[in-house]
Amino acid sequence: MATGRRGLLLLLVHAALMQIIIFGMRPSLSYAALDLGSSPASLGVLSAFYALPALFLALPAGRVTDLIGERRGMVIGAVTVAAAAAVAVFAGSSLLTLMAASVLLGCGQMFTVLGEQSYIGAISTAHRSDATFGVYGFAVAVGQTVGPIMLILPGGTANTPPVTLIFAVSLACAGLLLVVSLLISSPARSGIAGRQGMLRTARGVMATPGLPNALVAGSLVLASVDIFIAYAPLIGHDRGLPAVVISLMLIARSGFSMFSRLFLGVLSRVLGRRRLLVGSILLSAVTFAGPVFDLPASVLVAFACGYGFFVGICQPMTMSWISLIAPPGTRGLAMSMRLAANRLGQTVLPATLGVLAAAAGAAGVLAASSVMLLVAAWSGTGVPGDPAAGAAGDQT
Repeated sequence: MATGRRGLLLLLVHAALMQIIIFGMRPSLSYAALDLGSSPASLGVLSAFYALPALFLALPAGRVTDLIGERRGMVIGAVTVAAAAAVAVFAGSSLLTLMAASVLLGCGQMFTVLGEQSYIGAISTAHRSDATFGVYGFAVAVGQTVGPIMLILPGGTANTPPVTLIFAVSLACAGLLLVVSLLISSPARSGIAGRQGMLRTARGVMATPGLPNALVAGSLVLASVDIFIAYAPLIGHDRGLPAVVISLMLIARSGFSMFSRLFLGVLSRVLGRRRLLVGSILLSAVTFAGPVFDLPASVLVAFACGYGFFVGICQPMTMSWISLIAPPGTRGLAMSMRLAANRLGQTVLPATLGVLAAAAGAAGVLAASSVMLLVAAWSGTGVPGDPAAGAAGDQT
Protein backbone atom coordinates (compact mmCIF):
# COMPACT_ATOMS: atom_id res chain seq x y z
CA MET A 1 0.00 0.00 0.00
CA ALA A 2 1.20 3.49 -0.87
CA THR A 3 1.68 6.46 1.42
CA GLY A 4 3.05 9.99 1.04
CA ARG A 5 3.46 11.52 -2.40
CA ARG A 6 2.82 8.22 -4.17
CA GLY A 7 -0.35 7.78 -2.14
CA LEU A 8 -1.55 11.23 -3.19
CA LEU A 9 -0.85 10.40 -6.83
CA LEU A 10 -2.86 7.18 -6.54
CA LEU A 11 -5.66 9.10 -4.87
CA LEU A 12 -5.77 11.54 -7.79
CA VAL A 13 -5.91 8.63 -10.25
CA HIS A 14 -8.69 7.14 -8.13
CA ALA A 15 -10.67 10.39 -8.24
CA ALA A 16 -10.32 10.66 -12.02
CA LEU A 17 -11.43 7.05 -12.54
CA MET A 18 -14.50 7.52 -10.39
CA GLN A 19 -15.58 10.57 -12.35
CA ILE A 20 -14.98 8.84 -15.68
CA ILE A 21 -17.47 6.20 -14.59
CA ILE A 22 -20.04 8.67 -13.27
CA PHE A 23 -19.90 11.05 -16.22
CA GLY A 24 -20.03 8.22 -18.69
CA MET A 25 -22.83 6.31 -17.00
CA ARG A 26 -25.16 9.09 -15.88
CA PRO A 27 -25.87 10.65 -19.28
CA SER A 28 -26.08 7.13 -20.69
CA LEU A 29 -28.72 6.24 -18.11
CA SER A 30 -30.71 9.26 -19.30
CA TYR A 31 -30.35 8.18 -22.92
CA ALA A 32 -31.32 4.61 -22.01
CA ALA A 33 -34.45 5.89 -20.26
CA LEU A 34 -35.40 8.00 -23.27
CA ASP A 35 -34.87 4.99 -25.54
CA LEU A 36 -37.39 3.08 -23.43
CA GLY A 37 -39.95 5.79 -24.16
CA SER A 38 -39.76 7.41 -20.73
CA SER A 39 -41.05 10.96 -20.33
CA PRO A 40 -38.74 13.95 -19.73
CA ALA A 41 -40.02 14.10 -16.14
CA SER A 42 -38.57 10.63 -15.53
CA LEU A 43 -35.07 12.04 -16.04
CA GLY A 44 -35.52 14.12 -12.90
CA VAL A 45 -36.66 11.03 -10.99
CA LEU A 46 -33.67 9.07 -12.30
CA SER A 47 -31.36 11.84 -11.13
CA ALA A 48 -33.05 11.91 -7.72
CA PHE A 49 -32.54 8.16 -7.29
CA TYR A 50 -28.82 8.71 -7.78
CA ALA A 51 -28.84 11.26 -4.97
CA LEU A 52 -30.96 9.28 -2.48
CA PRO A 53 -28.21 7.11 -0.87
CA ALA A 54 -26.14 10.08 0.23
CA LEU A 55 -29.21 11.96 1.39
CA PHE A 56 -30.12 9.26 3.91
CA LEU A 57 -26.78 7.53 4.53
CA ALA A 58 -24.13 10.24 4.24
CA LEU A 59 -23.72 10.91 7.98
CA PRO A 60 -23.43 7.21 8.94
CA ALA A 61 -21.09 6.65 5.97
CA GLY A 62 -18.91 9.55 7.10
CA ARG A 63 -18.82 8.12 10.61
CA VAL A 64 -17.86 4.72 9.21
CA THR A 65 -15.09 6.34 7.16
CA ASP A 66 -13.68 7.98 10.29
CA LEU A 67 -13.71 4.63 12.11
CA ILE A 68 -12.49 2.19 9.43
CA GLY A 69 -10.26 4.51 7.43
CA GLU A 70 -10.37 6.03 3.98
CA ARG A 71 -9.02 3.03 2.09
CA ARG A 72 -11.73 0.64 3.28
CA GLY A 73 -14.39 3.22 2.53
CA MET A 74 -13.08 3.58 -1.01
CA VAL A 75 -13.06 -0.21 -1.44
CA ILE A 76 -16.73 -0.35 -0.44
CA GLY A 77 -17.43 2.40 -2.94
CA ALA A 78 -15.60 0.66 -5.79
CA VAL A 79 -17.45 -2.61 -5.25
CA THR A 80 -20.82 -0.83 -5.22
CA VAL A 81 -20.00 1.11 -8.39
CA ALA A 82 -19.09 -2.16 -10.10
CA ALA A 83 -22.47 -3.55 -9.07
CA ALA A 84 -24.20 -0.50 -10.59
CA ALA A 85 -22.44 -0.98 -13.91
CA ALA A 86 -23.22 -4.71 -13.89
CA VAL A 87 -26.94 -4.04 -13.35
CA ALA A 88 -26.94 -1.54 -16.22
CA VAL A 89 -25.12 -3.94 -18.55
CA PHE A 90 -27.04 -7.12 -17.83
CA ALA A 91 -30.46 -5.88 -16.66
CA GLY A 92 -30.89 -2.35 -17.99
CA SER A 93 -33.95 -3.10 -20.09
CA SER A 94 -36.52 -1.30 -17.93
CA LEU A 95 -36.83 2.03 -16.16
CA LEU A 96 -36.96 0.20 -12.81
CA THR A 97 -33.58 -1.49 -13.31
CA LEU A 98 -32.08 1.76 -14.57
CA MET A 99 -33.24 3.37 -11.33
CA ALA A 100 -31.64 0.52 -9.37
CA ALA A 101 -28.37 1.10 -11.21
CA SER A 102 -28.65 4.82 -10.44
CA VAL A 103 -29.15 4.12 -6.71
CA LEU A 104 -26.12 1.80 -6.62
CA LEU A 105 -24.02 4.33 -8.51
CA GLY A 106 -24.98 7.03 -6.02
CA CYS A 107 -24.16 4.78 -3.06
CA GLY A 108 -20.77 3.87 -4.49
CA GLN A 109 -19.99 7.47 -5.28
CA MET A 110 -20.89 8.44 -1.71
CA PHE A 111 -18.34 6.11 -0.08
CA THR A 112 -15.74 6.92 -2.71
CA VAL A 113 -15.80 10.70 -2.44
CA LEU A 114 -16.00 10.66 1.37
CA GLY A 115 -12.84 8.57 1.43
CA GLU A 116 -11.11 10.77 -1.13
CA GLN A 117 -12.02 14.09 0.47
CA SER A 118 -11.21 12.91 3.97
CA TYR A 119 -7.82 11.69 2.72
CA ILE A 120 -7.04 15.02 1.02
CA GLY A 121 -8.11 16.96 4.11
CA ALA A 122 -5.92 14.80 6.36
CA ILE A 123 -2.75 15.43 4.37
CA SER A 124 -3.32 19.16 3.66
CA THR A 125 -1.76 22.01 5.62
CA ALA A 126 -3.90 25.04 6.45
CA HIS A 127 -2.05 27.43 4.14
CA ARG A 128 -2.06 24.93 1.25
CA SER A 129 -5.59 23.63 1.67
CA ASP A 130 -7.14 25.59 -1.22
CA ALA A 131 -4.33 24.60 -3.57
CA THR A 132 -4.43 20.92 -2.55
CA PHE A 133 -8.17 20.69 -2.97
CA GLY A 134 -7.74 22.56 -6.25
CA VAL A 135 -5.41 19.81 -7.49
CA TYR A 136 -7.90 17.21 -6.30
CA GLY A 137 -10.64 19.12 -8.10
CA PHE A 138 -8.44 19.13 -11.20
CA ALA A 139 -8.22 15.33 -11.09
CA VAL A 140 -11.98 15.14 -10.63
CA ALA A 141 -12.47 17.40 -13.64
CA VAL A 142 -10.10 15.27 -15.73
CA GLY A 143 -12.41 12.34 -15.14
CA GLN A 144 -15.45 14.48 -15.84
CA THR A 145 -13.89 15.48 -19.15
CA VAL A 146 -12.95 11.97 -20.22
CA GLY A 147 -16.21 10.32 -19.14
CA PRO A 148 -18.52 12.01 -21.67
CA ILE A 149 -16.17 10.97 -24.50
CA MET A 150 -17.75 7.54 -24.11
CA LEU A 151 -20.92 9.03 -25.61
CA ILE A 152 -19.22 9.09 -29.02
CA LEU A 153 -18.00 5.48 -28.93
CA PRO A 154 -18.96 3.58 -32.11
CA GLY A 155 -22.14 1.54 -32.24
CA GLY A 156 -24.82 4.12 -31.52
CA THR A 157 -27.16 6.07 -33.76
CA ALA A 158 -26.99 9.70 -34.86
CA ASN A 159 -28.89 10.89 -31.79
CA THR A 160 -28.23 8.08 -29.28
CA PRO A 161 -24.89 6.73 -27.99
CA PRO A 162 -24.14 2.98 -27.56
CA VAL A 163 -25.37 2.77 -23.97
CA THR A 164 -24.71 -0.95 -23.44
CA LEU A 165 -21.09 -0.56 -24.57
CA ILE A 166 -20.67 2.45 -22.29
CA PHE A 167 -22.00 0.49 -19.32
CA ALA A 168 -19.56 -2.34 -20.11
CA VAL A 169 -16.61 0.07 -20.29
CA SER A 170 -17.74 1.55 -16.97
CA LEU A 171 -17.74 -1.93 -15.43
CA ALA A 172 -14.13 -2.44 -16.54
CA CYS A 173 -13.17 0.96 -15.10
CA ALA A 174 -14.83 -0.02 -11.80
CA GLY A 175 -12.57 -3.06 -11.62
CA LEU A 176 -9.54 -0.81 -12.04
CA LEU A 177 -10.98 1.54 -9.41
CA LEU A 178 -11.06 -1.34 -6.93
CA VAL A 179 -7.41 -2.17 -7.61
CA VAL A 180 -6.33 1.43 -7.02
CA SER A 181 -8.42 1.57 -3.82
CA LEU A 182 -6.55 -1.42 -2.45
CA LEU A 183 -3.19 0.25 -3.14
CA ILE A 184 -4.00 3.37 -1.09
CA SER A 185 -3.31 3.39 2.64
CA SER A 186 -5.28 5.54 5.07
CA PRO A 187 -3.56 8.40 6.95
CA ALA A 188 -3.24 7.99 10.70
CA ARG A 189 -6.59 8.50 12.42
CA SER A 190 -7.37 10.29 15.66
CA GLY A 191 -8.87 8.25 18.46
CA ILE A 192 -11.42 11.03 19.06
CA ALA A 193 -13.62 9.59 16.35
CA GLY A 194 -14.43 6.60 18.50
CA ARG A 195 -15.19 8.56 21.67
CA GLN A 196 -17.72 11.13 20.51
CA GLY A 197 -21.26 10.53 19.33
CA MET A 198 -22.14 11.23 15.72
CA LEU A 199 -25.04 13.59 16.46
CA ARG A 200 -23.10 15.49 19.12
CA THR A 201 -20.19 16.01 16.76
CA ALA A 202 -22.49 17.00 13.91
CA ARG A 203 -24.18 19.62 16.10
CA GLY A 204 -20.79 21.03 17.04
CA VAL A 205 -19.66 21.33 13.44
CA MET A 206 -22.99 22.84 12.34
CA ALA A 207 -22.58 25.57 14.98
CA THR A 208 -19.53 26.90 13.16
CA PRO A 209 -20.28 30.41 11.84
CA GLY A 210 -20.90 30.38 8.10
CA LEU A 211 -21.12 26.62 7.73
CA PRO A 212 -24.86 26.56 6.89
CA ASN A 213 -24.22 29.20 4.22
CA ALA A 214 -21.42 27.13 2.73
CA LEU A 215 -23.63 24.04 2.70
CA VAL A 216 -26.49 25.86 0.95
CA ALA A 217 -24.23 27.49 -1.64
CA GLY A 218 -22.37 24.27 -2.35
CA SER A 219 -25.53 22.19 -2.63
CA LEU A 220 -27.22 24.56 -5.08
CA VAL A 221 -24.12 24.84 -7.25
CA LEU A 222 -23.69 21.08 -7.38
CA ALA A 223 -27.38 20.64 -8.15
CA SER A 224 -26.90 22.89 -11.16
CA VAL A 225 -24.12 20.60 -12.43
CA ASP A 226 -26.36 17.62 -11.85
CA ILE A 227 -29.20 19.28 -13.76
CA PHE A 228 -26.84 20.18 -16.60
CA ILE A 229 -25.75 16.54 -16.92
CA ALA A 230 -29.26 15.13 -16.67
CA TYR A 231 -30.96 17.59 -19.01
CA ALA A 232 -28.27 18.06 -21.66
CA PRO A 233 -29.60 14.96 -23.48
CA LEU A 234 -33.09 16.51 -23.37
CA ILE A 235 -31.75 19.67 -25.00
CA GLY A 236 -30.41 17.55 -27.82
CA HIS A 237 -33.56 15.47 -27.97
CA ASP A 238 -35.88 18.50 -28.11
CA ARG A 239 -33.83 20.41 -30.68
CA GLY A 240 -32.69 17.50 -32.82
CA LEU A 241 -29.02 17.99 -32.00
CA PRO A 242 -26.66 15.08 -32.67
CA ALA A 243 -25.15 13.27 -29.69
CA VAL A 244 -21.70 14.64 -30.54
CA VAL A 245 -22.89 18.20 -29.74
CA ILE A 246 -24.17 17.16 -26.32
CA SER A 247 -20.93 15.28 -25.73
CA LEU A 248 -18.94 18.41 -26.61
CA MET A 249 -21.03 20.49 -24.20
CA LEU A 250 -20.39 18.04 -21.36
CA ILE A 251 -16.69 17.81 -22.20
CA ALA A 252 -16.40 21.61 -22.41
CA ARG A 253 -18.12 22.08 -19.06
CA SER A 254 -15.83 19.66 -17.25
CA GLY A 255 -12.70 20.69 -19.15
CA PHE A 256 -13.01 24.33 -18.18
CA SER A 257 -13.82 23.34 -14.60
CA MET A 258 -10.54 21.46 -14.67
CA PHE A 259 -8.72 24.52 -16.01
CA SER A 260 -10.08 26.89 -13.36
CA ARG A 261 -9.10 24.58 -10.51
CA LEU A 262 -5.44 24.69 -11.47
CA PHE A 263 -5.36 28.32 -10.35
CA LEU A 264 -7.63 28.07 -7.33
CA GLY A 265 -4.89 28.73 -4.77
CA VAL A 266 -3.67 31.84 -6.60
CA LEU A 267 -7.17 33.17 -7.25
CA SER A 268 -8.12 32.70 -3.61
CA ARG A 269 -5.07 34.62 -2.40
CA VAL A 270 -5.50 37.47 -4.89
CA LEU A 271 -9.27 37.99 -4.77
CA GLY A 272 -10.12 36.65 -1.33
CA ARG A 273 -12.19 33.58 -0.63
CA ARG A 274 -15.62 35.15 -0.26
CA ARG A 275 -15.30 37.50 -3.24
CA LEU A 276 -14.10 34.67 -5.46
CA LEU A 277 -16.87 32.35 -4.28
CA VAL A 278 -19.74 34.80 -4.77
CA GLY A 279 -18.44 36.19 -8.06
CA SER A 280 -17.90 32.76 -9.58
CA ILE A 281 -21.43 31.64 -8.66
CA LEU A 282 -22.97 34.80 -10.16
CA LEU A 283 -21.12 34.26 -13.43
CA SER A 284 -22.16 30.60 -13.34
CA ALA A 285 -25.78 31.73 -13.27
CA VAL A 286 -25.29 33.94 -16.32
CA THR A 287 -23.55 31.30 -18.43
CA PHE A 288 -25.90 28.51 -17.33
CA ALA A 289 -28.79 30.52 -18.77
CA GLY A 290 -27.28 30.61 -22.27
CA PRO A 291 -28.75 27.31 -23.54
CA VAL A 292 -32.23 28.54 -22.59
CA PHE A 293 -32.23 30.07 -26.06
CA ASP A 294 -32.22 28.14 -29.32
CA LEU A 295 -28.66 28.99 -30.32
CA PRO A 296 -26.19 27.47 -32.79
CA ALA A 297 -24.28 24.45 -31.53
CA SER A 298 -20.99 26.37 -31.37
CA VAL A 299 -22.55 29.03 -29.12
CA LEU A 300 -24.04 26.38 -26.84
CA VAL A 301 -20.59 24.85 -26.44
CA ALA A 302 -19.14 28.31 -25.69
CA PHE A 303 -21.69 28.86 -22.92
CA ALA A 304 -20.83 25.42 -21.53
CA CYS A 305 -17.17 26.49 -21.43
CA GLY A 306 -17.99 29.61 -19.41
CA TYR A 307 -20.30 27.76 -17.06
CA GLY A 308 -17.68 25.08 -16.51
CA PHE A 309 -14.95 27.58 -15.67
CA PHE A 310 -16.94 29.46 -13.05
CA VAL A 311 -18.79 26.52 -11.51
CA GLY A 312 -15.49 24.67 -11.13
CA ILE A 313 -14.31 27.13 -8.49
CA CYS A 314 -17.02 26.72 -5.83
CA GLN A 315 -16.84 23.05 -4.90
CA PRO A 316 -13.09 22.77 -4.07
CA MET A 317 -13.33 25.96 -2.01
CA THR A 318 -16.16 24.64 0.15
CA MET A 319 -14.38 21.30 0.56
CA SER A 320 -11.21 23.06 1.70
CA TRP A 321 -13.07 25.26 4.15
CA ILE A 322 -15.01 22.40 5.74
CA SER A 323 -11.90 20.22 6.05
CA LEU A 324 -10.14 23.00 7.97
CA ILE A 325 -12.86 23.49 10.57
CA ALA A 326 -13.47 19.77 11.18
CA PRO A 327 -12.38 18.64 14.68
CA PRO A 328 -9.65 15.96 14.74
CA GLY A 329 -10.98 12.52 13.90
CA THR A 330 -14.27 13.83 12.46
CA ARG A 331 -13.25 14.99 9.00
CA GLY A 332 -15.20 12.20 7.33
CA LEU A 333 -18.32 13.17 9.27
CA ALA A 334 -17.89 16.85 8.38
CA MET A 335 -17.48 16.00 4.72
CA SER A 336 -20.54 13.76 4.91
CA MET A 337 -22.60 16.71 6.16
CA ARG A 338 -21.56 18.59 3.04
CA LEU A 339 -22.39 15.58 0.90
CA ALA A 340 -25.81 15.18 2.55
CA ALA A 341 -26.61 18.84 1.86
CA ASN A 342 -25.49 18.41 -1.73
CA ARG A 343 -27.64 15.34 -2.18
CA LEU A 344 -30.65 17.07 -0.65
CA GLY A 345 -30.36 19.61 -3.42
CA GLN A 346 -29.78 16.90 -6.00
CA THR A 347 -32.83 14.95 -4.82
CA VAL A 348 -35.39 17.73 -4.44
CA LEU A 349 -34.40 20.11 -7.23
CA PRO A 350 -34.07 17.79 -10.26
CA ALA A 351 -37.29 15.97 -9.40
CA THR A 352 -39.11 19.29 -8.92
CA LEU A 353 -37.71 20.68 -12.14
CA GLY A 354 -38.61 17.44 -13.88
CA VAL A 355 -42.25 18.44 -13.43
CA LEU A 356 -41.40 21.79 -14.99
CA ALA A 357 -39.72 19.98 -17.88
CA ALA A 358 -42.99 18.30 -18.79
CA ALA A 359 -44.58 21.73 -19.26
CA ALA A 360 -41.72 24.01 -20.32
CA GLY A 361 -39.11 21.60 -21.66
CA ALA A 362 -35.36 21.90 -21.16
CA ALA A 363 -35.43 25.71 -21.54
CA GLY A 364 -37.72 26.09 -18.52
CA VAL A 365 -35.51 23.86 -16.41
CA LEU A 366 -32.38 25.82 -17.32
CA ALA A 367 -34.03 29.18 -16.62
CA ALA A 368 -35.21 28.03 -13.19
CA SER A 369 -31.75 26.64 -12.43
CA SER A 370 -30.15 29.99 -13.25
CA VAL A 371 -32.38 31.65 -10.65
CA MET A 372 -31.33 28.92 -8.22
CA LEU A 373 -27.68 29.87 -8.77
CA LEU A 374 -28.47 33.48 -7.89
CA VAL A 375 -29.80 32.22 -4.55
CA ALA A 376 -26.56 30.27 -4.10
CA ALA A 377 -24.53 33.44 -4.66
CA TRP A 378 -26.57 35.26 -2.02
CA SER A 379 -25.95 32.43 0.44
CA GLY A 380 -22.24 32.52 -0.34
CA THR A 381 -22.01 36.07 1.01
CA GLY A 382 -22.30 34.59 4.51
CA VAL A 383 -19.21 32.38 4.19
CA PRO A 384 -16.23 33.76 6.18
CA GLY A 385 -13.29 34.84 4.10
CA ASP A 386 -10.67 33.02 6.18
CA PRO A 387 -11.90 29.75 7.70
CA ALA A 388 -8.39 28.77 8.75
CA ALA A 389 -8.49 31.47 11.39
CA GLY A 390 -11.14 29.60 13.28
CA ALA A 391 -10.21 26.09 12.31
CA ALA A 392 -10.57 23.47 14.95
CA GLY A 393 -9.12 20.69 12.90
CA ASP A 394 -5.64 19.22 12.96
CA GLN A 395 -3.57 20.85 10.25
CA THR A 396 -1.02 18.22 9.42
